[in-house]
Amino acid sequence: MDDLGIPLTGQEGAQVDDESQYIELLIQATLNEKNSPEILEFEEGLVTSLERSLKEKEEQVEGLESAGTQELERMIYSLEVKRVRYLLKLYYRTRLHKIEKYAAAILDDEAQASKLSQAELQFCQDYFVTVGRHLKEVVLDQLNEDFKPLCKTSALSDTNDLIPRPPMDTHVFAKLVADAGAVKLDDDGGTMVDMAAGDLFIVRYAPVAHLVARRDAVLV
Repeated sequence: MDDLGIPLTGQEGAQVDDESQYIELLIQATLNEKNSPEILEFEEGLVTSLERSLKEKEEQVEGLESAGTQELERMIYSLEVKRVRYLLKLYYRTRLHKIEKYAAAILDDEAQASKLSQAELQFCQDYFVTVGRHLKEVVLDQLNEDFKPLCKTSALSDTNDLIPRPPMDTHVFAKLVADAGAVKLDDDGGTMVDMAAGDLFIVRYAPVAHLVARRDAVLV
């Protein structure tokens, strides 16, 4: 696919209230995670706020039950709790799937590992150890010594070139939410494209990864 960076149009949506905005941000964070080839920064502030709000809502539901409040009102609160809980679980599952897929690459790169929450990092380490132990028992112990390197194509290799890594050249749909100016689309800087808020581009992920990281662009 030719990496032309041609804008496909785009309009910003209307502002919403705080609680709705948190939910929209979580949905967008999940979409970014689904569409990005690499693991993104864990949305700690957003998740913490939503977990706190969820706990308060669950307490409200319990209070309504004990107070004998009308069934309809209690049901509305209960459905909202289930909705937020589902969205949080979807965000967690999306990240865990990527962590499992690229556990070795994440642990091999300090910058990538720093994007995980403490719980995710522990999971990543445990998963890598468990899978590595299984691989050793089932496969490596049966091989000749010359075939046992796990991470390199040869002993002369300077890099862990057998570790599966995210395909950073994957094409994505990136929508600008802030003006980014001229963005370099190739390594030599020969192709530059002006990216303005509201524009939608189909582009390789690598050139816009920094825009997604600083929330100047979202993936759709």
